[in-house]
Amino acid sequence: MNRIRQFGYQLNMIISRVLIGRNGFDNMARTTLWASIIFAIINVYAQSVIIYFLWVIFLGYTVFRIFSKNITKRYAENQKFLEITKTPRSNLNLLRLQVRDRETSRYYICRKCHQQIRVPKGKGRIEIRCPKCGERFIRKT
Repeated sequence: MNRIRQFGYQLNMIISRVLIGRNGFDNMARTTLWASIIFAIINVYAQSVIIYFLWVIFLGYTVFRIFSKNITKRYAENQKFLEITKTPRSNLNLLRLQVRDRETSRYYICRKCHQQIRVPKGKGRIEIRCPKCGERFIRKT
């Protein structure tokens, strides 16, 4: 166990030294890496040249982003990516919370300010007040 931990530490130090002055693993690189993994899995079953090239392009772009030295440009691209994907990421996060707390809580979205509100489950029809804007609405929990 100690050798495995020591190997992991050494590997972490090597990767840290290699990535000094580089962009590193940001959100956009993580997304393109997942896309390349999905294309690789699909290509195992589909055996398509187009899917293969998509897999290679996404993997190549991921490596390019990670090892790029133009940090300011990669940062601007990542911020634009985060801005474009803000709504789907927040919806996915809300879905993740709803699944996690499905036995004890319900989540609602305020119509006025779009704040997500968690209320206890099983209380019947209650009046919910948004803590951000003060909007009141009645929902069944």
